[in-house]
Amino acid sequence: MVSMKKETVRQILKCIPMVIVMIGIFVFSMMPGEQSGDTSRGFLMTLAHIVEGLTHKDFSTDSIEAWHHFVRKCAHFTEYAILGVTVVYAFGEKLKKVKRIIPVALAICAFYAATDEFHQHFVPMRMGSVSDVLLDSVGALTGIVIFLLITRKKRAELRE
Repeated sequence: MVSMKKETVRQILKCIPMVIVMIGIFVFSMMPGEQSGDTSRGFLMTLAHIVEGLTHKDFSTDSIEAWHHFVRKCAHFTEYAILGVTVVYAFGEKLKKVKRIIPVALAICAFYAATDEFHQHFVPMRMGSVSDVLLDSVGALTGIVIFLLITRKKRAELRE
């Protein structure tokens, strides 16, 4: 039998990835609007230069700006998909059944998304958005389901 102290340490260690992702999301949300936009725009410009190099086709500034909103929404979705994975990793063993894991993990992620959007109201040139909370929650749910499907398949392979 595993001692209570070892189990507590193990649980704390399993929470570290989740806490790191939460801190990362918080840090990105602390960026003033202009800085946040410049960060995602810089990522998009780098991606555009790579594609231009491969296709020998230039992108206009207008087309890059049109993609900017999409890239920002993809970032929301992705960071919360990663958060969903880390939440299930942290608490999935404790909850055991998928019927409990999905709603609890999703509730944690959705609550964090809501508090993050509220936090943005206090950041210069940023604003919170209910639609972003919904997008974040869908991203989290996607990450949760993918993680559970992968781990379920791995567990089934181990039983064989």
